[in-house]
Amino acid sequence: MDMIELNPSPFYKMESLSGILGVELWVKRDDLIPEFMGGNKVRKNRRILASHSFGESDSTLLVTNGGADSNHARVIAMMGAQLGCSVHLVLHGEPSLSPPTCGNAFFYRATGADVTYVEADAIRSTIDTVVERAKSEGKRVLVVPGGGHSPEGAEAYAQAVAELPFAPDWLVHASGTGGTQAGLLMGVARLGWTTKVQGVSVARTESRGREAIAALLGGEVPLEFIALTADYRFGGYGQFDSDLMAFIEDIVKLEGLPLDPVYTGKAMYGLARMVNEGRIPKGARVVFWHTGGLMNLMTSGEK
Repeated sequence: MDMIELNPSPFYKMESLSGILGVELWVKRDDLIPEFMGGNKVRKNRRILASHSFGESDSTLLVTNGGADSNHARVIAMMGAQLGCSVHLVLHGEPSLSPPTCGNAFFYRATGADVTYVEADAIRSTIDTVVERAKSEGKRVLVVPGGGHSPEGAEAYAQAVAELPFAPDWLVHASGTGGTQAGLLMGVARLGWTTKVQGVSVARTESRGREAIAALLGGEVPLEFIALTADYRFGGYGQFDSDLMAFIEDIVKLEGLPLDPVYTGKAMYGLARMVNEGRIPKGARVVFWHTGGLMNLMTSGEK
């Protein structure tokens, strides 16, 4: 895939939060990766698509899945538009209730991607049907795993760790499908750091989340190094309450740092709680890896 190489995303210390929490807190701003507004989904999917060859006049169909307001699906739709590929998104849930000019669904429509909404248990069979039909029409098909959850996606984050100028004591991030955490664990191990990579699950139970992360490690990192908490899910994917929204507003006031209620807000909330509860010790050097997801602030409806 012929794309301009990514520059390191911004990295800086959050002075106000450091003082309040009593830790040395830094932020890695993958939400500011300039392509496709996709945060960690950009890193992962660039790596995945780079493994596939695309011609100038390409008949490849990109197929992927996600939730009804999936950041990952938006990134694939926009990458497909840039590459001249057709895209089919298989999304679980109902079509977005957001205004037509807001949210991820706007970009699905704008790119011309085909979108099929199904129940979660029908995703696999629907993708199979889409793939079979496309192949019968003579198209090449690339199925991109939901969330970029793949060895290639994890490898993107294994390499991204080298962008950090020092080895922190803790590295905290939102953990969804687990690919980002698997990659960060591998990157830390390859550099010989003792950094603890702490995932904050935004949806999955600890057991299911750990299984997904372990599946991508390939034995490169001992399973006991997987640190995942499901204490700050607020009920599951896309679920949040007034306490979380008030916390996000406080962070915006203190640091001007944008967070969303689906991913990064939960991760930062978990980080602050773990410091206050003593699970992350005072004085520790902590990096918060901002994985993006800010388009979730542009959707409407009850969560």
